[in-house]
Amino acid sequence: MKFSLSLKVALMYFGVMFISAALSLAILAFIFKPIMRENSENQVVGIANTIKLMRLDGISMNDIKEWLSVPPISIEELSSDSEQIADIKYDILLADSRNTYYVDTTGIFPSSKLYYTDGSSYYLISGTSKDNNYWVIYFVVILSFIICLVVGTLITVFITRVVLSPVESLSRAASEVAHGNFKVRVDETGVQEYRALQKNFNRMAEELSGTETLRGDFISNVSHEFKTPLASIQGFAKLLQADEITPEERNEYTRIIIEETGRLTKLATNILNLSKLENQKTIGQKTRFSLDEQIRKIILMLEPEWSKKNIEMDIALDDIYYYGNEDLMGQIWQNIINNAIKFTPENGLISVHLFRTESNITARISDNGPSISRDAQEKIFEKFYQGDHSRKTEGNGLGLALVKRILDLCGGKASVENLYEGGVCFIVELPFVIDDMLS
Repeated sequence: MKFSLSLKVALMYFGVMFISAALSLAILAFIFKPIMRENSENQVVGIANTIKLMRLDGISMNDIKEWLSVPPISIEELSSDSEQIADIKYDILLADSRNTYYVDTTGIFPSSKLYYTDGSSYYLISGTSKDNNYWVIYFVVILSFIICLVVGTLITVFITRVVLSPVESLSRAASEVAHGNFKVRVDETGVQEYRALQKNFNRMAEELSGTETLRGDFISNVSHEFKTPLASIQGFAKLLQADEITPEERNEYTRIIIEETGRLTKLATNILNLSKLENQKTIGQKTRFSLDEQIRKIILMLEPEWSKKNIEMDIALDDIYYYGNEDLMGQIWQNIINNAIKFTPENGLISVHLFRTESNITARISDNGPSISRDAQEKIFEKFYQGDHSRKTEGNGLGLALVKRILDLCGGKASVENLYEGGVCFIVELPFVIDDMLS
């Protein structure tokens, strides 16, 4: 059987209170038992002594019974041949021949009975009954204890439900999230601890909502990026099957198919690299290498691209050694410089500067192509984002996302800004750790 948390708390409260009260009563009974025993015995002994004095004055036992049998006192005559008398006759004689009585006290809450004899008859004197003050007190205490338990349990159930209502609300919201509803939010109310939990839940739901949106966009964009070159390849491949095409047309169609195939290969490679890096937590295979020499090699590798557009290269690289993954760092410079070449107009200028500051290593790669809007600057490092129309060209929007992920793993950062004189500058900052540089 399953119980709600509020009921469990109420049952726990009931159990704790019951055990605490039972122990308290037991301890009190143990401490005050000698006092209660003495009071109970003194009460019946006092009655017996009163009877003795009244008998000496010649008062009959019947009159004594009538006068003294007032609650809580009771005087009962016993038959001399009854089992009770048979059991205590010897005890009366042993007690004290002058007292002619025997006191029997029993119970956790002591109750005394006195067996009295005047020589010919036997009497049972009791000073405790349901009308006795002790029993009234016992009854009131026990009744109060039961009422406290019941009322306290009901109050605990109510308070627990009120206290746990934010948790129940959070549980329902979590169930909604589990079923794919990432728009659900909870009110940030209650005590500070609850508010912190609710705030973190809302933040989690918001992040999941964003992640789900990115996932949908990723799938949509990947499908689109693959579909476009595949459609182009299929179309031009069909045209190649025609017998009437000229050699020039055949060469042109073949060139387009090769370019689109290369585009697909690059897209697949970037997706695989980005997926691998997103699941990676640290940079492995670190070596010490010359950062400026690496950038020079990449510029030379891309020389056919910038020479074709007659682009002037302004290169100023300080001698800097860096401790990191050489292959991943190469992807950063290749993607950024390649983008600069794409967006730089004919006879344009690209500047590549590398220098060291007191806190980091900084690379500034700028071109004199079209500027980037402020909204685009905030999204340009996201997957599949290709900027506004002024800087839109062939590509798949994964290069800069790859750059950002690599820099995140390196502890660096990338940013972009529009230049006052026109053009765009990409800024790469890497942490400079002297121990790493010298290892």
